[in-house]
Amino acid sequence: MDFDALKEMFSGLDPETLLQKLIPPLDTVLGWVELAARLAVLAGPLVLLALGLMYLLTPPKEANYSAGYRCWWGMASLEAWRFTQRVAGMAWTGLGLVLTVVMSVLCLKFGEMNPVDMLWTAGEYLLWQLGLAVLACIVINLTVIVAFDRFGHRRNEPLE
Repeated sequence: MDFDALKEMFSGLDPETLLQKLIPPLDTVLGWVELAARLAVLAGPLVLLALGLMYLLTPPKEANYSAGYRCWWGMASLEAWRFTQRVAGMAWTGLGLVLTVVMSVLCLKFGEMNPVDMLWTAGEYLLWQLGLAVLACIVINLTVIVAFDRFGHRRNEPLE
Protein backbone atom coordinates (compact mmCIF):
# COMPACT_ATOMS: atom_id res chain seq x y z
CA MET A 1 0.00 0.00 0.00
CA ASP A 2 1.38 3.40 -0.97
CA PHE A 3 1.11 5.51 2.18
CA ASP A 4 2.67 8.55 0.50
CA ALA A 5 -0.18 8.61 -2.01
CA LEU A 6 -2.74 8.37 0.81
CA LYS A 7 -0.98 11.10 2.75
CA GLU A 8 -0.93 13.32 -0.35
CA MET A 9 -4.62 12.66 -1.01
CA PHE A 10 -5.61 13.78 2.50
CA SER A 11 -3.05 16.57 2.82
CA GLY A 12 -5.45 19.24 1.56
CA LEU A 13 -8.30 18.07 3.79
CA ASP A 14 -9.19 20.71 6.33
CA PRO A 15 -11.60 19.52 9.05
CA GLU A 16 -13.00 23.04 9.52
CA THR A 17 -13.80 23.35 5.81
CA LEU A 18 -15.51 19.95 5.85
CA LEU A 19 -17.50 20.99 8.92
CA GLN A 20 -18.53 24.22 7.21
CA LYS A 21 -19.78 22.21 4.24
CA LEU A 22 -21.82 19.93 6.51
CA ILE A 23 -23.34 22.68 8.66
CA PRO A 24 -24.79 25.56 6.64
CA PRO A 25 -24.59 29.20 7.75
CA LEU A 26 -27.53 29.70 10.07
CA ASP A 27 -27.66 33.48 9.80
CA THR A 28 -30.08 33.26 6.88
CA VAL A 29 -33.48 31.69 6.30
CA LEU A 30 -31.96 29.54 3.56
CA GLY A 31 -29.44 28.23 6.08
CA TRP A 32 -32.31 27.07 8.26
CA VAL A 33 -34.06 25.46 5.28
CA GLU A 34 -30.86 23.66 4.36
CA LEU A 35 -30.38 22.44 7.94
CA ALA A 36 -33.99 21.22 8.08
CA ALA A 37 -33.53 19.34 4.79
CA ARG A 38 -30.34 17.70 6.07
CA LEU A 39 -31.98 16.70 9.35
CA ALA A 40 -35.01 15.28 7.54
CA VAL A 41 -32.80 13.22 5.25
CA LEU A 42 -30.60 11.91 8.07
CA ALA A 43 -33.36 11.23 10.62
CA GLY A 44 -34.64 8.01 9.01
CA PRO A 45 -31.27 6.27 8.69
CA LEU A 46 -30.33 7.21 12.25
CA VAL A 47 -33.63 5.84 13.60
CA LEU A 48 -33.14 2.61 11.64
CA LEU A 49 -29.61 2.31 13.01
CA ALA A 50 -30.76 2.93 16.59
CA LEU A 51 -33.66 0.43 16.36
CA GLY A 52 -31.42 -2.15 14.72
CA LEU A 53 -28.82 -1.84 17.47
CA MET A 54 -31.55 -2.02 20.12
CA TYR A 55 -32.94 -5.24 18.61
CA LEU A 56 -29.46 -6.73 18.37
CA LEU A 57 -28.17 -5.74 21.81
CA THR A 58 -31.31 -5.68 23.99
CA PRO A 59 -34.19 -7.39 22.17
CA PRO A 60 -37.54 -7.83 23.90
CA LYS A 61 -37.43 -11.16 25.73
CA GLU A 62 -40.93 -12.39 24.93
CA ALA A 63 -43.47 -11.76 22.21
CA ASN A 64 -45.63 -8.77 23.06
CA TYR A 65 -47.75 -6.15 21.36
CA SER A 66 -45.84 -3.09 22.57
CA ALA A 67 -42.18 -3.51 21.63
CA GLY A 68 -40.27 -5.51 19.05
CA TYR A 69 -40.58 -6.45 15.41
CA ARG A 70 -43.94 -8.19 15.11
CA CYS A 71 -45.16 -10.49 12.38
CA TRP A 72 -47.48 -13.50 12.42
CA TRP A 73 -44.76 -16.15 12.18
CA GLY A 74 -42.41 -14.29 14.53
CA MET A 75 -44.95 -14.23 17.35
CA ALA A 76 -45.91 -17.90 17.11
CA SER A 77 -43.21 -19.16 19.50
CA LEU A 78 -40.42 -17.86 21.72
CA GLU A 79 -37.75 -19.28 19.39
CA ALA A 80 -39.38 -17.61 16.37
CA TRP A 81 -39.67 -14.32 18.30
CA ARG A 82 -35.98 -14.28 19.20
CA PHE A 83 -35.00 -15.21 15.64
CA THR A 84 -37.18 -12.42 14.26
CA GLN A 85 -35.66 -9.81 16.59
CA ARG A 86 -32.14 -10.91 15.64
CA VAL A 87 -32.88 -10.82 11.90
CA ALA A 88 -34.62 -7.42 12.18
CA GLY A 89 -31.71 -6.08 14.22
CA MET A 90 -29.15 -7.20 11.65
CA ALA A 91 -31.17 -5.92 8.70
CA TRP A 92 -31.98 -2.53 10.21
CA THR A 93 -28.50 -1.97 11.62
CA GLY A 94 -26.92 -2.69 8.25
CA LEU A 95 -29.43 -0.60 6.31
CA GLY A 96 -29.23 2.25 8.83
CA LEU A 97 -25.43 2.30 8.73
CA VAL A 98 -25.26 2.25 4.93
CA LEU A 99 -27.99 4.87 4.54
CA THR A 100 -26.39 7.15 7.15
CA VAL A 101 -23.09 7.15 5.28
CA VAL A 102 -24.66 7.49 1.82
CA MET A 103 -27.10 10.23 2.84
CA SER A 104 -24.35 12.16 4.65
CA VAL A 105 -22.29 12.20 1.47
CA LEU A 106 -25.30 13.11 -0.69
CA CYS A 107 -26.24 15.97 1.66
CA LEU A 108 -22.88 17.63 1.01
CA LYS A 109 -24.17 18.96 -2.30
CA PHE A 110 -27.19 20.69 -0.70
CA GLY A 111 -25.13 23.87 -0.20
CA GLU A 112 -24.62 24.21 -3.95
CA MET A 113 -28.35 23.94 -4.80
CA ASN A 114 -31.07 26.53 -4.85
CA PRO A 115 -33.71 25.97 -2.13
CA VAL A 116 -36.42 24.50 -4.38
CA ASP A 117 -34.07 21.94 -5.94
CA MET A 118 -32.68 21.12 -2.50
CA LEU A 119 -36.15 20.37 -1.11
CA TRP A 120 -37.14 18.27 -4.15
CA THR A 121 -33.88 16.32 -3.83
CA ALA A 122 -34.47 15.82 -0.09
CA GLY A 123 -37.95 14.50 -0.93
CA GLU A 124 -36.49 12.05 -3.43
CA TYR A 125 -33.98 10.85 -0.84
CA LEU A 126 -36.80 10.34 1.68
CA LEU A 127 -38.79 8.28 -0.83
CA TRP A 128 -35.74 6.10 -1.51
CA GLN A 129 -35.27 5.57 2.22
CA LEU A 130 -38.92 4.63 2.64
CA GLY A 131 -38.72 2.15 -0.24
CA LEU A 132 -35.59 0.52 1.14
CA ALA A 133 -37.11 0.28 4.64
CA VAL A 134 -40.24 -1.39 3.23
CA LEU A 135 -38.05 -3.77 1.22
CA ALA A 136 -36.09 -4.61 4.40
CA CYS A 137 -39.35 -5.43 6.22
CA ILE A 138 -40.44 -7.70 3.37
CA VAL A 139 -37.08 -9.50 3.48
CA ILE A 140 -37.31 -9.90 7.27
CA ASN A 141 -40.84 -11.35 7.01
CA LEU A 142 -39.86 -13.73 4.21
CA THR A 143 -36.80 -14.89 6.15
CA VAL A 144 -38.97 -15.72 9.16
CA ILE A 145 -41.58 -17.43 6.97
CA VAL A 146 -38.90 -19.60 5.38
CA ALA A 147 -37.37 -20.50 8.76
CA PHE A 148 -40.59 -21.16 10.71
CA ASP A 149 -44.09 -22.47 10.05
CA ARG A 150 -47.18 -20.59 11.19
CA PHE A 151 -47.18 -22.43 14.53
CA GLY A 152 -43.64 -21.28 15.38
CA HIS A 153 -41.88 -24.59 14.71
CA ARG A 154 -38.62 -24.56 12.78
CA ARG A 155 -38.86 -25.96 9.32
CA ASN A 156 -36.57 -28.96 9.02
CA GLU A 157 -36.76 -29.35 5.29
CA PRO A 158 -33.63 -28.28 3.42
CA LEU A 159 -33.86 -25.19 1.24
CA GLU A 160 -33.41 -25.83 -2.47
